[in-house]
Amino acid sequence: MPRASQREHASREHWLALAACTVAALTLLWPLLGGQILFGGGRSDMFIAGYAFRLFGAESFLATGQIPQWNPYLFGGLPYIGAMHGDIFYPTAWLRWIMPVDLAITFGMALHFVLAGWFTYRFGRALGLGMGASLFAGIAYELTGIVASQMSPGHDGKLFVSALTPLAFWVLLLAIRHARRWAFGLFAIVVALIVLGHYHMAYFLLLALGLWAVYLTFWDPERPHRATPGRSWMPLVWSLGAVIVGFGIAALQVLPFLAYIPFSPRADGGPDTGWQFATSYALPPSEIMTLLLPQFNGVLERYWGSNPIKLHTEYMGALPLALAALALGDVKRRRLVVALTVGGLFFLLLSFGGHTPFYRPFYELLPLLKKIRAMGMVFYLPAFFLCLLAGIGMDRLVERRVPIRTVLAVAGFVVIIAGLGAAGGLQGLAESLAIPQRMGAVAANAPDLRAGAIRLLVFAVAALVLLWATAVGRLTRVVAIPALTVVMMADLWSIDRVFYVFSPRAKTLFADDQITSRLRDVKPPYRVLDAGDSYGWSLLMAYRIPVARGYHGFSLQRYNELGGAQEGWRNLYSQSVLDLLAIRYLVLPDTQTVPGFTRVVGPITTTFGTPAVLYESTEPPPYARVTRAVATLPEAQIVPTLVDPRFPTRDLALLPDTVATPVPTVTTPPFAKSTVAAQVTDWTPGNMIISLTGSDSITSQLVVSENWYPDWRAEVDGKPAVVRRADHTLLAVDLPPGARSVTLRFDSASYARGKTISLISLLVAIGMIVLPWIMTRQRSARAA
Repeated sequence: MPRASQREHASREHWLALAACTVAALTLLWPLLGGQILFGGGRSDMFIAGYAFRLFGAESFLATGQIPQWNPYLFGGLPYIGAMHGDIFYPTAWLRWIMPVDLAITFGMALHFVLAGWFTYRFGRALGLGMGASLFAGIAYELTGIVASQMSPGHDGKLFVSALTPLAFWVLLLAIRHARRWAFGLFAIVVALIVLGHYHMAYFLLLALGLWAVYLTFWDPERPHRATPGRSWMPLVWSLGAVIVGFGIAALQVLPFLAYIPFSPRADGGPDTGWQFATSYALPPSEIMTLLLPQFNGVLERYWGSNPIKLHTEYMGALPLALAALALGDVKRRRLVVALTVGGLFFLLLSFGGHTPFYRPFYELLPLLKKIRAMGMVFYLPAFFLCLLAGIGMDRLVERRVPIRTVLAVAGFVVIIAGLGAAGGLQGLAESLAIPQRMGAVAANAPDLRAGAIRLLVFAVAALVLLWATAVGRLTRVVAIPALTVVMMADLWSIDRVFYVFSPRAKTLFADDQITSRLRDVKPPYRVLDAGDSYGWSLLMAYRIPVARGYHGFSLQRYNELGGAQEGWRNLYSQSVLDLLAIRYLVLPDTQTVPGFTRVVGPITTTFGTPAVLYESTEPPPYARVTRAVATLPEAQIVPTLVDPRFPTRDLALLPDTVATPVPTVTTPPFAKSTVAAQVTDWTPGNMIISLTGSDSITSQLVVSENWYPDWRAEVDGKPAVVRRADHTLLAVDLPPGARSVTLRFDSASYARGKTISLISLLVAIGMIVLPWIMTRQRSARAA
């Protein structure tokens, strides 16, 4: 066949595969065609926080032309870029600039869902698998539980990296096996996308890609023989260089994040570090049965495993597991099969986390691993390798290179497991593996376990018949591959579908009620304490209502300490802390007498179906105040002092005794009141203008009820001023006598540095793509 015809034929195959992957996705996503969105219900991370984060970023960019650097709406304020608020710089953010945010989020996830399958198909073809086998592998990966079940909880970052995984392996294959130098530049861009997608997932994917590069360089039987003797390691150098350039492209996100860690709960010695934290939410080895029978450990509300909750599944499907087993005897691709098998086992052991001794050396030796938890998320890599092995097994099967007894043994094993479960024979095993506290849940799950086993039995028998008929030649390749693919899709769909909860559009989900309407009319700055979780998590941020708590998981540690986060935020209910944080409104689930507050709205039923009553402070606390009196205390004594109801919040500012620039201090009351009044005249996220009236004869402190961070900059009457941390976590500025105006802005030096590095690195990556392409064209022209 002429080369042009070959390219045309291949192009048709690729478009057909893309259509098949789209159809596979639509078996789960078809409600999107009717105008619904995928926010996953009340427990979805996208519903309770992700939508608000992304809405804020999109609206801020459209209003100012810049990515916001500061989020003042949660936990007293925190860096928007450094503390991570989702896909800030990932290309899906661009969709939110041109279409409604809820649709952009949903379609961004749907696109990656399809790409996960199609990129796997393309990688399979690049490895030399047949079209049918590659497409089977792609759809199996797309619909495998660990990928498909991430959509409904709104774990878009995990989905992005899952989709980019086969692309990264494919591009590296082009770069090393096929000696396409331009592919190293593309690989750098893919690395950047992976890092911008999800740090934790990227960490282990880069480790897997490093091992893949080593395989391609030294062990791949098809590695190029054109390399200069003694320089066979050069592809590793190019790969490492591409990774460095990729991190450089992502520097505008990475540098602020690294700068933020010391101020977060994951700082060295912080509450979110150490062995117990790092090993939480790993995949227990006792749940390995869920790869074949997800109901064994219970699905969603029926889950009885050792983790607190589980909103996803690792289900692989009967056929992908059976075909992966058939790949193990492949002689033609022995080295590839060994590499994929070893890689799958390696990352499976990592996903077990602290449940096995295997994880401990990596925890101790690999950088930043002590700050990463939920190792169960690493299972997407074993799932990817298993799906590729399933594609190899499919090729081997349709070429009739698998002994019949092997087919019957593998498929028969699945049938036996399903039969045992259908007969109730697995319930005793489940009870023996459960922790004592979950025995009741195991018993409650028994009917679901039996029903799930019956479901598996149906698909296992269908798989057995098709595998046998293909192996003995009763079904031709043209019939066998589509039949096996359809059964596999139906099997995975029957489990995936329970994880999909669709919603009406955001304008309905986040419609105003009497309380949100009232608060949105209040001129900021102010703060709300939702004491009864009537608007739980970070829902009020979607209305641009600043709250004293929220849902983020990475808030400033000093704010957590002041609020008493480890004790259920009990310090927030101290009158002095209410005043310090300028909490003007309380939301309670019912009417009650609250000293210092007056009921202004309610009782009502909120948009989210919860009872709520709004109270307003009878004497609204100032958002900015000036104190003449300043005292220094050791860090450990500041919070206990501040939460004491006798603490004079408006007359005294507390600084740590390690303060670098000396200030006049007092040690005993009475504390002289300042004659200067402060009023916030302009307030937007990360920017404030505060006017001052009156005058003090000495240097005083302006204390603002927003969190301090090193990137705050201040000017007093147009001149740079000293910014301090006061009252453990709040923002303070030195005021000279006679000061009239203070301007505060959040301006991250690490972000500015990162933008420069990102631009230079992106140009380098483009050069790595373009220059080899030009040189190749020139060589071709000379040869012609």
